[in-house]
Amino acid sequence: MLVALVAQDTTGLSPKAQAMLNRFPPPGAVGGVSIAAKFSTDTAWVGEQVELVTAAWFPRELRDRLRRPPTLRAPSLSGLWSVQSQTLPTLVDTRRVRGEVYDLFVVHQTLFPLGPGRIVSPPALLSYSVPTSASYFAPEERKALESRNAQLEVRSPPSALMGPLAGGPTARRFQLVWRGPSQGLKAGTPALVELVAEGEGNVTLWPSPAIVWPDGVRVYPERTEERTVIVAGSRGGEKRFRFTVVADSVGVVTLPAVRYPTFDPVAVTVRVVTAPAFALPVFPSTGRTGERRPLPVTGRLDIPVVTRVMRHPWTGWLLAGVPLVLLLGAIRKRRRRPVPVVRVAGEPELELRRLLGTPLDAGPERVVAALRGRGVPRGDAEQVRRWLTATGRRRYGPAGGDAPEAPAAVGAVITRLRQRGALLLLVCCLAHPLAAQQDGVARYRGGDYAGAARFFTDVTVAEPHAAGAWRDLGSALWQSGDDVGAVTAWWHALSLAPRDPLTRRAWKSASALPASFQRMAPTVPLNRDELLVVGLVSGLLAWRLFATRHRRSGRLLALVAVLAMGTAVGRWRRETTPAAVVREATALRVSPHPAAPALAQANPWTIVTVERRDGDWLLVAVRDGARGWLPLAVVAPLAPLD
Repeated sequence: MLVALVAQDTTGLSPKAQAMLNRFPPPGAVGGVSIAAKFSTDTAWVGEQVELVTAAWFPRELRDRLRRPPTLRAPSLSGLWSVQSQTLPTLVDTRRVRGEVYDLFVVHQTLFPLGPGRIVSPPALLSYSVPTSASYFAPEERKALESRNAQLEVRSPPSALMGPLAGGPTARRFQLVWRGPSQGLKAGTPALVELVAEGEGNVTLWPSPAIVWPDGVRVYPERTEERTVIVAGSRGGEKRFRFTVVADSVGVVTLPAVRYPTFDPVAVTVRVVTAPAFALPVFPSTGRTGERRPLPVTGRLDIPVVTRVMRHPWTGWLLAGVPLVLLLGAIRKRRRRPVPVVRVAGEPELELRRLLGTPLDAGPERVVAALRGRGVPRGDAEQVRRWLTATGRRRYGPAGGDAPEAPAAVGAVITRLRQRGALLLLVCCLAHPLAAQQDGVARYRGGDYAGAARFFTDVTVAEPHAAGAWRDLGSALWQSGDDVGAVTAWWHALSLAPRDPLTRRAWKSASALPASFQRMAPTVPLNRDELLVVGLVSGLLAWRLFATRHRRSGRLLALVAVLAMGTAVGRWRRETTPAAVVREATALRVSPHPAAPALAQANPWTIVTVERRDGDWLLVAVRDGARGWLPLAVVAPLAPLD
């Protein structure tokens, strides 16, 4: 298999590709066109860099006659991992052969074989259209020319080296070193350390090293970072394996020596590169976050039921149809006639078949086990079995006749199965946010508050109505020292679940909270969607009471509806108006640039209104009239900023 890499050298071909140009001679016939694709070598080791060059000689006189430039398509090589290949050919040479000028167009690819065996490159294609005459309206003759297949033999490292190599990558000039914070660690405080690998080869395919961590330190793997460079045509770069570590006690933490075997394709040998042990001093924690008592985190999403229903895409259409349904009901009330009720005996059985599936198709004798497995009590399951048995005996027996009427237990069982199916669907929809939430809880309880905040932030982005995720995010930010971010997260949680006791307790524990912020907590113990439901229900009841001449009660409910709707609109405006809270003292600047002149100063805990966003900068307005640009990193959003 092959992995194709784009040649990033925009100044021309790499030295390795330039050295191959002599292997593409001009056409032998005058006015001829030629195309060829060749590997830089006939044999290569697994993981070794190989060049694939596609070259086409084209007569200048023929190219000037074309109405559109010719198309050169390089061989398409697919593998386990790939990057978009170079698509536009490059003019690299011009020669005069037998009195005619030829141009050489080249498409260059860098390849890394990922497995042993013979690799046959598909043919390259050169296509162009030649006008049949000098007239502009003359038709064109379509022509295409294919190259021969190029072949490459890929070999595995010698069997004698497979044991010492132990699955290591193919690389040259490889180095490995530890990097940590220069100021050392603090007990109980997360810190980031890196194991940096540098050399020549396919950086992306370098595997993670095996590390035996010492006792007394908790380790959380982070996302790796890569940087690719090209030196003299050889690809390489560095890869940073990043870890968050938390030391349990004061002293010295020694990061272990790491052995990393690599295969050198030039020397055909295994080189074991070792990162020496790295000692980090651990000092006592003096930060205020270490003195705080960790707040409880639950790991639950806690999405309010009313919010889930009201913000469903179909809810708006249903609410819009309520007045029409009421109008049709009033019309039908005048024309209502008694309609006989027809009971279909087979409907409960069909519904059971849909909810249970194959156990019911196999016969009533398996229904009890199927229902018991879904949490149905044994008494109800036995009643369903007896009813199904009687139904089958009446329907298919010699006497025939109608099936017996379903007992009340059948309806209860169907309702229970429907609720269970909806719950399973809900769990499937929330599987990814729940997994990230649990990862954040594990980080939080392990002392990595910053890492927990990153996981909780991902959950709030995926499920912005999860009050529990916002509450846990506020607790993690509070423990990591971001007071402003914690309070804004708790404000989001209170907006969604104003009656949640854990969030209320966390809000009161924020001793640094200014008085202006304390007044932002919702006083009415209902969220926006619950207020909207109260307003709708009160309005419908008021309309009904007015219709039945109970005017005093109707006026009271109408007043409740107006107050609930007005409060809901006010909450909606506050929760949707782009606004943020300033985390630290920052200058408001004339333009979105750190070197731009400052206009005014924005103090911590200042609420600003966001007017526009430009990348990582925000154009904000302060209540005192000041206006300017702020970096996005120094504010905590109170509402979506886009």
